[in-house]
Amino acid sequence: MTNATIVAAPITTQAAASSATANNPLANIFRLKTGTTAVSPARVPVLSASVVTAVSAADDLFASYDNLKATVLDRSDRALWTYLQEIYTYVQAIKGTALEDDICNELIRKITLRGGPNTSPSVGIGAVVVRYIFADASRQTWNNYNVAMKKAAAMGVTTDTFAAFLEQYGGVSKVVENTFDYEAKQLAFNADTNKMIRAEKQSRTELMGRLYNVMAHTSQSQINYSGELSNWVLEKPKKAAKADGKEDKVDPKYQQGDFVLFMTVRDRETGKYRVVQGNVFDRAFEAQLLSTIADRMGAETKEMEMAVADLEQQIGFNAAE
Repeated sequence: MTNATIVAAPITTQAAASSATANNPLANIFRLKTGTTAVSPARVPVLSASVVTAVSAADDLFASYDNLKATVLDRSDRALWTYLQEIYTYVQAIKGTALEDDICNELIRKITLRGGPNTSPSVGIGAVVVRYIFADASRQTWNNYNVAMKKAAAMGVTTDTFAAFLEQYGGVSKVVENTFDYEAKQLAFNADTNKMIRAEKQSRTELMGRLYNVMAHTSQSQINYSGELSNWVLEKPKKAAKADGKEDKVDPKYQQGDFVLFMTVRDRETGKYRVVQGNVFDRAFEAQLLSTIADRMGAETKEMEMAVADLEQQIGFNAAE
């Protein structure tokens, strides 16, 4: 436990953000990322005749499924493939049209009214249709049917050859398990994309650390704290020396971080903040916190880079020091 005097940046609330922007150029950097809200299926909407017709067609397919299960499906996989071809044809006829969103939302609303699982439009029209028609199927079955249709669409399988496509590859599960050429390329692309995302995340985390450091050098607000700091850094376990004599790699979860995090409570009478505890964490926890803050910020990485570089240049601060 040690004593500390810290420098703290002033807090800007969202309510005061608009007025603060003019006086504080960083107010724009610390803006909250805007989000989107999901469509609620509970409201009964006013539907166009085209949407009603499309949903009615789905109802017909749903009704015929019960009959199909009882009379045919138990005896023939090919019957299922032929039936899935009807579903595939239905989905392809809707996908990409101006009515896709309306049809999707109405199907979701009716799934909810039946007591079905919560479903978001983000899963796509194919997944929604599958859940709507195969109401009593498992989630794995829903996923398999949807994945098979998505793979077929990606490969340009026509609506009249979908059943033959399933038969060629040995059924739905085999299609799901198979990695097609286009998927291999996509996997390679995704690997590169994920690498870029990780690099972007690391860059924003480092920029947050630099930003807070430079803000501490320019802040006019100070807190004189004479209490004890709680040290939450774990002690590194002792290990036997390696035979090759090499030392273990540096582990950030056993290294003390650069910042002191203070818990405060606002005094309702005075409006000031009472410091109740100072905390020192490890570098891994600290990086996770900075990353979370950076992820919620609406500022682009380039904006952050320019703001940090400008502030560092103003005070002659070298980030490498």
